[in-house]
Amino acid sequence: MNANSYQKNIGRERIYSRDFEERTDVILWDVIDIQNEQLLKITFISKNSTYNQGLRLAVDVGDGFLECNGHSSKSMRFWEEISPSEFIVKCLSPEGLLSVYNIWNERSVGPGNSQMYCSGMIAQQEGDRTTYYCHDVGKRDISFDKIVFSIEKL
Repeated sequence: MNANSYQKNIGRERIYSRDFEERTDVILWDVIDIQNEQLLKITFISKNSTYNQGLRLAVDVGDGFLECNGHSSKSMRFWEEISPSEFIVKCLSPEGLLSVYNIWNERSVGPGNSQMYCSGMIAQQEGDRTTYYCHDVGKRDISFDKIVFSIEKL
C-alpha cells in the first residue's frame, strides 16, 4: 500500500502492520463497524510493560463524536493507569465507523505514541466482544501482552 492509499483508508478500513514478516494478522489501525449511538463497554484486562499503556478511539470519518463521563470529542485517549478498569463509551457516528489502536508513553506526561516501528494488535472476536492483544514498539522483546483490552458492543 503506498502512502496515498494508506492515508485514504485511515478511519475507513483495517490497516495491517508490515513490520512483522512472519505474521499477517498484526493490526496497526483497526476500524470497527458500529451503529449510530452505539454503546461500547471498554475493559482493561492486563498490562505487562513499564510504559504507560492505553488506547485511542475516534470517529475519523464523517460527522460524529464520542461521549464518556460527561466529555465529548471526535477522538479520545484512555490510559490504563488512570481510567476505570471498565467504562462505557457512546459513539455517535452516522458513518458507522470507529477507529481503534493502542497507545503508550514512556513518561507520565504528553499525548503518547502510536503507529511506530513494530506497533500492533492481535484481535480475537467472540460475538460482540473483541479482545486486543497489543505490542507497543520495537523488534526487541516482541510480545502481544503490553496491554490487553476488550471492546464489547452493547
